Amino acid sequence: MLDAIKPGQMIKCTVTKAPKREDLKQTISRLMRNDDDVKRRLKGAQEHRMKTLIVRSRGKRPWAVRQKSARYALPVEGATWTMKYYPQVAGDFRAVEPFVKVESA
Repeated sequence: MLDAIKPGQMIKCTVTKAPKREDLKQTISRLMRNDDDVKRRLKGAQEHRMKTLIVRSRGKRPWAVRQKSARYALPVEGATWTMKYYPQVAGDFRAVEPFVKVESA
C-alpha cells in the first residue's frame, strides 16, 4: 500500500489492533504526533504547563517543579489520524504494519 502513495499526499491511518510491545506503542504514538490536531493539543498543553510552572527553592537556588507532559497520542484500537506521507516514515509504517491500516485521504 505504501508504494502507491506519493510523498506529500495526505493519508488516513487507523489502529486496527493495539500492540503489546512498548517499542511498537512508541512508534505508533510518534506517527500519531504528525497529525495537526494532536500537534495543536500538545502545544496548548505545553504552554499551559509553562504558565503554571511552580518554582521552589532547593539548596537556596530556584528549582522548577515540572509536570508530566500530556499524552494525547495513545495507540488504542480504533484511533485514527491524518497526516502527510513522507518517505522517511516508510520504515516506521512497515514496522507497525500489522497494527495500522493506511489509506489515502
